[in-house]
Amino acid sequence: MAFCERLSEQLAVVGTIDPQTLAILASTDVIDMSLHRRCLFTLMTGGTVNDVLVNIYEGTVAVPNSAVILTRAAADTDGLNSQYIFEVSAEAMADGYTVLRGDFTPTGATLMAVLVQADVERYHPGSDRNIATVAAIQCAN
Repeated sequence: MAFCERLSEQLAVVGTIDPQTLAILASTDVIDMSLHRRCLFTLMTGGTVNDVLVNIYEGTVAVPNSAVILTRAAADTDGLNSQYIFEVSAEAMADGYTVLRGDFTPTGATLMAVLVQADVERYHPGSDRNIATVAAIQCAN
């Protein structure tokens, strides 16, 4: 089995913000962390250079806004094409809090996208809640 095939079996895409130019708040899908150990938020920016306020919320309901578990005030985009990675472990979440959502607010029109990946679900096949819309997976063996 090729490495990329094994990797795709270990990670699932559980949230996204599709690539687009945004000047207002955009939120990822809600992630049920009772099914995962770790979650990785990858913010990608391009085009004009603006700051992006990053807040990752934890909560107990489908729309978490109870508490900010991770925040980065104005993630300065150092260049036209930058990537920022934010990781949250289920262990870091408050007792009883089981869901996450990422909010990303640019200070001006910014080309951005967010990909949220989590380790494969503990009790289900990784494809059960994988929302990936992958056009192609290619492996060179």
